[in-house]
Amino acid sequence: MQAIGLTLDTATVVVILCMATMGLNLLVGYTGLVSFGHSAWFGIGGYAAALAQLHWFKGQIVMPLLFSFAFTAVLALVVGFLILRRRGVYFSLLTLALCALTFAIAFRWTRVTGGEGGLGGIERYRLGPLNLDDPWIFYGVVALTGLAVLYALLRVVRSPFGHVLVAIRENEQRATFQGYDTNKYKLAAFVLSTSITGLAGALLVFDHRLAAAESTTVAFSGELLAMVVIGGMRSFLGPALGVLFYILFRELFSIYTDNWLLWFGLIFVGFILFSPTGLTGIWGKLRRRWKPPPEESAAMSRRKIYEGLPLPDFLRPAPWQGEMPLEVERVSKHFGGIRAVENAHLSVHAGEVHALIGPNGAGKTTLFNLVSGMF
Repeated sequence: MQAIGLTLDTATVVVILCMATMGLNLLVGYTGLVSFGHSAWFGIGGYAAALAQLHWFKGQIVMPLLFSFAFTAVLALVVGFLILRRRGVYFSLLTLALCALTFAIAFRWTRVTGGEGGLGGIERYRLGPLNLDDPWIFYGVVALTGLAVLYALLRVVRSPFGHVLVAIRENEQRATFQGYDTNKYKLAAFVLSTSITGLAGALLVFDHRLAAAESTTVAFSGELLAMVVIGGMRSFLGPALGVLFYILFRELFSIYTDNWLLWFGLIFVGFILFSPTGLTGIWGKLRRRWKPPPEESAAMSRRKIYEGLPLPDFLRPAPWQGEMPLEVERVSKHFGGIRAVENAHLSVHAGEVHALIGPNGAGKTTLFNLVSGMF
């Protein structure tokens, strides 16, 4: 970091913000839930760690961090159960409202949060033989924690659980039809995402030795989301690049202008319009331009080789035994005063292919939704 003009303390903040944005990216990039209020969880984690050390775990640092992680997870479980009932923009607006509420509580509940002055008196103490007051040692502990979080998140997104999250992002309705309880998966992703962001907030409190309301502002939430988008969603390299870009931009441009955040916002808008995949997407485009993909893959070549060969017996479906595979009788669906489907009948024998033909508004899609169980 010193090679690019950043101090050791700034490098520590970079790693902490990388953890926070990786947690946010799990929700935004992999699950498709856009949160405008993740700074609330960043601040909640920080305040939880500060209060735990000041009142219950004096002289310790590990227990306050664990308490912060657990408290954030439990609170996120309750909040997520309520707000995940809403989808799309309504979910995003609820997270924004939660962020504003958290800032108001942190700023005005002075007896607990310290109000405008925050909570001071936070100490790092020792971690076994390690003196965490040494900036290099504390940076090493934070970096190892960040690597552990990265490893855990990579294991999560590459697991069957992570594949379901991607399926929810791409088409939640299709994932539901495949038998997955999408609400439970979204709640689990929400809890994990907010807990990691809360842990990052706790580490920042120990780095600054202060828990302040500024970490819960709506503006900081926007900055976290901008880091994820600029770096690139759907990968964990993206948030790290976004954080580094943000810190370098702030450190360099704040020398010349106090309005550096305005220019950062314009860059954010530019990425949304012209490069939604962020910095990692730009690299992917350049790589494809330098090394274009082959016209035909080996898998497609193999398909052409075997095309036209008879199907082996063990792949042939056994003859259907019993009643009709699909039979629909007298199904109806009304939307208010509109009769979309009225006393419909459908019978499909084994091996048959049927098509529903009719003008727009005849109820074809509604009938399919009735058969599939959507209605």
